[in-house]
Amino acid sequence: MTLQNQLNATTEVYWNSVVPEDIFNTASALLWALCGKAKAEDSLIVQPEETVDGGTMIKVPLLNANSNHGTYGATTVINQSKKDLVTAARFGWGGAYGSNTLNLDDKVKNSGSEAVIRLTNQYMENIKESARVDLAAQIMSARGTGDGINGLLDLFNVSAAGVEGATSVEYGCIALSEEPNWINNVIKTAETMCFETMQGIFRAPAAGDVDSKLPNFCCTTALLKDAYELSLHPQQRYTNDVMVQAGWRNIMHKGAPIVSDSGVPAGWLFALNLNYLGLKAHKDFNFTKPVWLDKSVLGQPDVISANTRWQGNLICKNRKMNVLHTNLSKAA
Repeated sequence: MTLQNQLNATTEVYWNSVVPEDIFNTASALLWALCGKAKAEDSLIVQPEETVDGGTMIKVPLLNANSNHGTYGATTVINQSKKDLVTAARFGWGGAYGSNTLNLDDKVKNSGSEAVIRLTNQYMENIKESARVDLAAQIMSARGTGDGINGLLDLFNVSAAGVEGATSVEYGCIALSEEPNWINNVIKTAETMCFETMQGIFRAPAAGDVDSKLPNFCCTTALLKDAYELSLHPQQRYTNDVMVQAGWRNIMHKGAPIVSDSGVPAGWLFALNLNYLGLKAHKDFNFTKPVWLDKSVLGQPDVISANTRWQGNLICKNRKMNVLHTNLSKAA
């Protein structure tokens, strides 16, 4: 061992803070919105009204037809045939977890007044944060064959490269080839990000020019958010105050905040309608409270582990109310 010099032997190190600064994780504005706009980012859970007791799947009833109708006059014979009106989308369970372990060395050395940074506390907070980071990433991706949820790439039936899948691919256990109203709106035309382009995106649902039928939350890259803001006159630039108070910078388009999210691929913008899209969580697995448990039964009484678990899915009640644009760029 190298001999210490006099200053190292006689002088304490100055601790700038007893709370480590997170240089690894990024924040997810979309997860914040889907969790009911939590007051603080570290209190993200699915709100109680969006939790469910259980079941084999989460079923969403859908109205997919109208009753008989037509013009009516003196000689009209009213059509009285039976028409089925209701179908249902079904979403299976997916989940995320966070976990970590401390061993004997951690317990012995990181204790008492000498433990400036308490590892048990830091690990506990990071376990919860890690589960949320994983869920945020799943929301932006596709379920695949694992135990994850149905993310936005499933909703729009596209790959990470923006390539659309076949109409036979099911979403919510319904294929577009079986139900033409279960349409997904994907715009692939090359366009620059500006007010006019956003107008076109908002026209895509074509369900009526009423607030409830239009996108109300848009997430994209920081570059494209800035590009949209630059396309506006200063007098046209408005923000969503609730999001600003929670720390999320945004710019408004027709009442919908546009916010940057690190999980969005370059050139993409999701224009979502959260009236028809939301997280459902199992009431017993809504980011469970981490508890330190030892491994005495495995012969390791001084090894302790903790975890948090989440089970649920991202469900959709009307697929065509959401829009994805995969070919946007900043104006030269």
